[in-house]
Amino acid sequence: MLLIGIVALTGLDLSLRFSFDSQRNFVFEYPFIDRIFVKTVLNATLLNAGHAARFDLFLEVLLIHDKEMEHYTQHYGPEPGPTNVLSFPLLSLDQILNFSMDIPLPLGTVLLGFPYITKEIQKYHFDPQAYIARLLIHGILHLLGYDHVKVKEREVMEALEKNVCTHLGYDWRPL
Repeated sequence: MLLIGIVALTGLDLSLRFSFDSQRNFVFEYPFIDRIFVKTVLNATLLNAGHAARFDLFLEVLLIHDKEMEHYTQHYGPEPGPTNVLSFPLLSLDQILNFSMDIPLPLGTVLLGFPYITKEIQKYHFDPQAYIARLLIHGILHLLGYDHVKVKEREVMEALEKNVCTHLGYDWRPL
């Protein structure tokens, strides 16, 4: 596995790692995915989910190849095979709400799977930046304790996704 980049922000520690197996000859075609993009999406998600008072937190975003994503979905996901986004929260919602304000809050990790996402963008004619922002929003909401297993949960989560997308200036439509 080839580690392509790691960045950290002062006041908001954010790891953004690009990990692709160099033998897969994967070409990453979304240069807008950088720390500013992730921080903007994160801040809008936190604001809309009622967590705006938190300034110090840790978030890891991994952009991984479908083969790696298959491993995660087989062992930890809802179903085997590649997918677009998976989240691994470090804390429960109760732990997040009661976490000390004196130290940074560790949210967890969001995995974004490529080229699966690229195929979805092409197949459904999605705007790449809007769609990847939406997947990141979705992943962050899972880290904050939201889910979509039950109908009511899905409605709440979709409403938040729509609000964040609108806040960021992206069109939103049900998937």
